[in-house]
Amino acid sequence: MRNIIKNNESGLTLVEMLTAVSVVIILGGSSYAVFNTAIKSYHLTQSKLIQTQRTRVALNKLSTDLSQMQADTSDEMLTIFSEDLPTESGEMDIISFVTLVKTDPDPFHITSGSVETLTSPPLSDVRRVAYYIGPKIPFEERQSVNTIPPPYTGVQQPGQATTLQEETLSLYRIVTTALDPELVVDAFMNSGTVPTVDENGTPIDFTAVPLIDGIVNFDIKYFDGESQYETWNQTDAIPIAISILISVIDEEKRQSSSPQTFAQTQGGIPPDALTQSTMVFLPPSAAKE
Repeated sequence: MRNIIKNNESGLTLVEMLTAVSVVIILGGSSYAVFNTAIKSYHLTQSKLIQTQRTRVALNKLSTDLSQMQADTSDEMLTIFSEDLPTESGEMDIISFVTLVKTDPDPFHITSGSVETLTSPPLSDVRRVAYYIGPKIPFEERQSVNTIPPPYTGVQQPGQATTLQEETLSLYRIVTTALDPELVVDAFMNSGTVPTVDENGTPIDFTAVPLIDGIVNFDIKYFDGESQYETWNQTDAIPIAISILISVIDEEKRQSSSPQTFAQTQGGIPPDALTQSTMVFLPPSAAKE
């Protein structure tokens, strides 16, 4: 008899293959969703850390200057200049005062031929400083022209945007050897030109440095021990303490925020902006009479 050998061939049916492919797709999609969520969470955390650090640096710089304020109600050169500028997009206050500023040599500006300056003792000198909010200007432009960014007031200027969604703002710190508040304030509020000499014709040093970008609120309040003021116009007294509130937002959130988002929040501050504040009690030496 002839033996017929049948080979039993095993394999997957079409239904089984489709089921396996479906399971792989589901698992892959779930893995991607988990990975994508983790990446977004990481970027959000990094963004918060960066905002926190930028705000803290600005607060520390301003707090240090305030803690060494030199004020004298009998000397107009040592008076405090302040201005409250509420806008639809948040507070954009201005403050200027005289303080002690360290003039340590900058190691980035030291050439190999003047290494001995590194061993020179740190110096402190009297300077007038000013803090205000202005439009962000690229570094190349700030180096090529002898101008100062104007303060942001919420009023449209030629070629200037009117909303924070269209314009990035920076917190500027001016440091100058000129103590006359009229000369310093006029430089960045009206003329926009860096002064080179004072009213006596003496050469002066004048620098404007941006501290942080993406600022949406800069609110300063003054305390005399009993009341709180939005601005300080008293010439016969010095405030006991000054509070500072800063809010910043990164570029990605700024670009994704709609005009309605800014309009619906109090003072125009976006709900996802990072806000930090501090209060500085002025030294007794600042309250000279």
